[in-house]
Amino acid sequence: MRNLVNKTHKNVKKTPARRSIVLRWAFANTIFCFIVFTIFSVLIYQVTVSTYISEEKSGILSAMDTVEDELSQSQNALSLSNIHNFIAFTPESTDWGKVQSDAPRNLSSMIGHRRAFMIFDNDKRLLYSTSRYSIPLKDSPNNRIVETHNNIPGYIVQRKIYSKTTGQAIGYIQAFYNISFYYNINRRLMLTLAALEIVVLILAQIIGFYMVSRFMTPLEKLHKAMKKVAISKEIAYQPVEIKTNDEIEDLAEVYNEIMQKAHRYLDQQKRLVSDVSHELRTPLAVLDGHINLLNRWGKNDPKILDESLSASREEISRMKSMLEEMLALSRFENDELDIHNIDTDLLKIAETTLKNFHLIHEDFELKLVNQLTGNGHAKIHANHYEQGILILLDNAAKYSPGDKKAITLTLSEDDDYIITSIKDCGMGISPEDLEHVFERFFRADKARNRQIGGTGLGLSIISQLVENYNGEVLVTSQLGEGSDFILKFPKVKPAL
Repeated sequence: MRNLVNKTHKNVKKTPARRSIVLRWAFANTIFCFIVFTIFSVLIYQVTVSTYISEEKSGILSAMDTVEDELSQSQNALSLSNIHNFIAFTPESTDWGKVQSDAPRNLSSMIGHRRAFMIFDNDKRLLYSTSRYSIPLKDSPNNRIVETHNNIPGYIVQRKIYSKTTGQAIGYIQAFYNISFYYNINRRLMLTLAALEIVVLILAQIIGFYMVSRFMTPLEKLHKAMKKVAISKEIAYQPVEIKTNDEIEDLAEVYNEIMQKAHRYLDQQKRLVSDVSHELRTPLAVLDGHINLLNRWGKNDPKILDESLSASREEISRMKSMLEEMLALSRFENDELDIHNIDTDLLKIAETTLKNFHLIHEDFELKLVNQLTGNGHAKIHANHYEQGILILLDNAAKYSPGDKKAITLTLSEDDDYIITSIKDCGMGISPEDLEHVFERFFRADKARNRQIGGTGLGLSIISQLVENYNGEVLVTSQLGEGSDFILKFPKVKPAL
């Protein structure tokens, strides 16, 4: 018992947990937005920072050029006694509306905001500083910008000053740019970008989930229709209407076409089984009756034996013919033909078929009337056209008793079709039966038709054949005067 339980557990397959494609797509969309926005934020951050720093460094050097240009006018070394001749130290010292052209420029107007300048003599002693703190002059190359992180973070750059008149060194200038403001901006920018990234992630998740759910609605509708068909005992199919003008609508159309074909094939199968079981019941009953007759006492009577064997053989032949025609009709119903590249010379086929038919029915007067104005080519396979006119010729011969043994095959055309007319002078068809002649197994006078032969499937085959090739079939008839069957098949038009 324990082994049986173990085997049962081994045979039970664990169904993996299903993961919603909506959630997966929404999550993937979120990750994608996260990556894209992160790359975008990093790029924006780097571009902003590098541009800001580059502009500020350029501004420092430009300000130093301005200060150096003023100080280099001195012929003597810079000192506390002469520095005021070249640079004004206080912004209040000058009324810019009344300033003289030769007055010294104010240092604050030259260096700009958040910048500090220090002026040194040749011995590197501080002569003047625009800030309350000073930075010792170091031995570093001219114009090299160095970042410092002492009490106040900033950039330091120094330069040796030469007199424009004598060309001798007269002192040093050193500039300091306070970048604490930059760090505050940098911190705020990073916090802003981080906050925006969180907001973007939330919005991406919400929008992604909404959009994917919206896109998945047609697929969910299609899935429900498929599932309904899958779990039903019969194909309970209803067309799925999806109007999205995209691939999902194309998929729904393909599904509808497949289900329509499945229904059609299923109906054909049911009809074939029903027809076979119905139509074979009579010949099988006849065979069973003759066999029982022979089994009881007929086998000892040569006359009864011969009669029963002859009747049985006739019924078997009828069943064989019926099955062949049923299979032919089923094959025609299932055929899906591409008629665009088919090109058949109907006149040639009609001549050959009529000649072969006359070999079997020598007592019939067969006539071919050619009224074609073109080449007579139509969009139908040669063997199918031959089979169609053979069925009509055979029917015309069967239903032409007595001395009315004349059949006329006429070929003509109009703008769209090649027209084949097969006219006989036989029994004709009554008006009430005329509308049923293309139905399966229909025979107007069943007793007489049984004597003549036939299964009642020939005209059904004709009807299906015409439908497959996008043609038409018409019939006119009068009792006692004959019938005229007209087949129309699309003509092959010459290329322009």
